Amino acid sequence: MSPGQWRDPDDKTSGKDRLPYWLNLARLAEEGKISFIFFADSYSLFDIYGNSTAPILRSGAHSAALDPMVLIPAMAAVTKSLGFGVTGSTSYLTPFILARTFTALDHLTEGRVAWNVVTSWSKSAALALGADDVVPHDERYNVAHEYMDLVYKFWESSWADDAKVWDRNNRIAYEPSKVKKIEHRGILESIPLSLLSNVNFEIQGKYLKSSTPFQTHPSPQRTPVLFQAGTSKMGRAFGSKHAEAVYVGGLVPSQTAGSIKQIREDAAAQGRDPQALKFFVGISPILGATLEEAQAKYERARENADIIGGLAQFSGYTGIDLSRFPLDDVFELKDAPGDAATHTFLENFNKATGTNDPWTPRRLGETMALGGFHPAPVGTPAMVADVFQQWIDEADVDGFNIAYVTSPGTFEDVVYLLRPELVKRGLMWEDYDFPGGTLRENLSGVEGQKYLPNDHYGHKFRYGSEFEGDSIVKQNEEKMNGVEAVTRTNEVTVPVVKGDRAAEEAVPIKS
Repeated sequence: MSPGQWRDPDDKTSGKDRLPYWLNLARLAEEGKISFIFFADSYSLFDIYGNSTAPILRSGAHSAALDPMVLIPAMAAVTKSLGFGVTGSTSYLTPFILARTFTALDHLTEGRVAWNVVTSWSKSAALALGADDVVPHDERYNVAHEYMDLVYKFWESSWADDAKVWDRNNRIAYEPSKVKKIEHRGILESIPLSLLSNVNFEIQGKYLKSSTPFQTHPSPQRTPVLFQAGTSKMGRAFGSKHAEAVYVGGLVPSQTAGSIKQIREDAAAQGRDPQALKFFVGISPILGATLEEAQAKYERARENADIIGGLAQFSGYTGIDLSRFPLDDVFELKDAPGDAATHTFLENFNKATGTNDPWTPRRLGETMALGGFHPAPVGTPAMVADVFQQWIDEADVDGFNIAYVTSPGTFEDVVYLLRPELVKRGLMWEDYDFPGGTLRENLSGVEGQKYLPNDHYGHKFRYGSEFEGDSIVKQNEEKMNGVEAVTRTNEVTVPVVKGDRAAEEAVPIKS
């Protein structure tokens, strides 16, 4: 939520720890034919600003969050078509537990869940979950690629579609011959022990392993719809391979159009339909039936904005502690850690918005509290719809991830004020394409497209294919020409494995 906006008398987020808040939100979203509610979950409180959690707690933002996994089935029970996206980390959640949880959610929602795949960048989260520090950026993506191979195995490879039979006559609930045990091993396990005895060497092996049939039968979508956010080189590569929907940032369309174009091209290079990827940009609109009403809401939001909470948000997102700067002094960014990154952000913000106003911590804190990294248009439905249309036309986005200022006020304005204008312009649907259908069907617009499409990498794992994945042992065994090939006198050649591929060179190991 926006820091401090809980102070608005009409804001209901103080009730977010009770079920009626979430049920009402779900009903409102379905009334407005919204595609999905997106839970940007995190695992810790921000504690960078002043080395304290106090600012973020006082502001009410990113605090006291409930686990979305337990909310979604209840929200699904009062809706029929609304989807639910939720964050899950490849760095901290074990693949089996994550896969089983999403399968359960997909069953209980009749196929309306999406997984927002994140690798997790926060040191606070790392410490909360038992790690000493965050794994370096590129290494996290290497882990994530293998993680995806393993969860695809659970979702796609372990059970046949017709394994569930409930055959009373033959006393068979689930046909054992149609449930496959998953064997995902580290590379060392593919080399005979006799060749490893008395061997001294260093090798970077695989990250994950599992030996089990998947516990749960296939859900309506098998694999949940896959969301991802990341525009770094590694992030784009991951998204173009795995994502079905991509969250993108940017304050104006020109900032974002290039990234969207590149990811679509990268997806096409992998044999995927580039238009099948759906791109969503974050936006924080403030709407009124008249311009005067919208401006009055904006001024009230400014009054309620928690400046320090906004700075704590910025510090939490960037890892840069801004507490050393006086609130009303223009930033003097010199050589301290984080100064260059902060300067770049502020400079890019001004370029994007066409302003040259000097930045103070107060201005930055207010900006963060009223939209932050998102565009934040203020105006009538027609004025805000113009902004939406510009993003669609110029950046090639497919939809919008709407962040609220107040709840449910922001969402009510979207449903009752903005939606009719978008429908009138042909920018939004009158109804879901497939009422009661799966999230994948309604996002793709293809009836019957409940599973991953045929050109998606994960489709290769379908039951019976025996596909083992790009990052795993079978592929490395092939690169070693199998175990039989390791016979050069009394020397073994083992590829050095980094992430999801073997390095070009091999390391000779004397036995």
